[in-house]
Amino acid sequence: MCNASYDRASPWSASNGTRMVAALASRELGEAVNHKRAQRVMRAHKLLQTVRGFDRRRRPGFFRVTRPDELWHMDMTKVWTAAHGWVYLHVIVDCCTREVAGWSIDVRTRREEAIACVDGALLGRTDKPGMLILGSDNGSQFTSRDFRRHLSVRGVTHRRGGYRDPESQAFIESSFGQFKKRCAWRAEWETIEQARTEITAYIDRYHHRPHSGLGYRTPPRSPRPGAEAPIYKPTRPELTTTTGSTSEPARLRHTLETST
Repeated sequence: MCNASYDRASPWSASNGTRMVAALASRELGEAVNHKRAQRVMRAHKLLQTVRGFDRRRRPGFFRVTRPDELWHMDMTKVWTAAHGWVYLHVIVDCCTREVAGWSIDVRTRREEAIACVDGALLGRTDKPGMLILGSDNGSQFTSRDFRRHLSVRGVTHRRGGYRDPESQAFIESSFGQFKKRCAWRAEWETIEQARTEITAYIDRYHHRPHSGLGYRTPPRSPRPGAEAPIYKPTRPELTTTTGSTSEPARLRHTLETST
């Protein structure tokens, strides 16, 4: 990989692994770039990331997701602004396409803000009632009667994860982790309006970048009113686990362990 391709990938290289940088360089150059070559260049520039430990606890089980708008994960995180202090960001992620289906940011985190985020994500979607599952944790805004009643009226099935079990919300937790590394921790926002503007730009970039869970392809956007529906072709098995997509040997190993 030449220095030109490294320079094009550098805006993301400070927070990505070698495979993602290779995918970004391949897109820019129009030809395949081996991730080992990207690793050598990143090592020379001291940009290699720390490898996460493989001995961390993994919860058994999986989510079977076969189409967009089948399973969404929703959660809330907070970011700091000088004028308003902590402000609260609600995000909904499609577990199939990894698209940010909806998000909102406000100075408070109540059931009203959570309901508004859900309504924004559902705007323009025409799925039949009972076809969509929304997963969340056990936050007070998600367990409130008004929130659960609103989902029921909209025909959305609500599924809450276990207590102290972030892996049941793996997709949204992973999305928040990447958002903080690439956006929130690098910014110093004065007002909530500035935060909203930069988060909008980040999400737009997120929807144009390759995604490791999709075989380093760009997440397809869900159709909106007046927009042409995208063609979704999964590049990995449709079996999606709580920690991402798995390979065939991993699925076979899980089957053998559960059968014994």
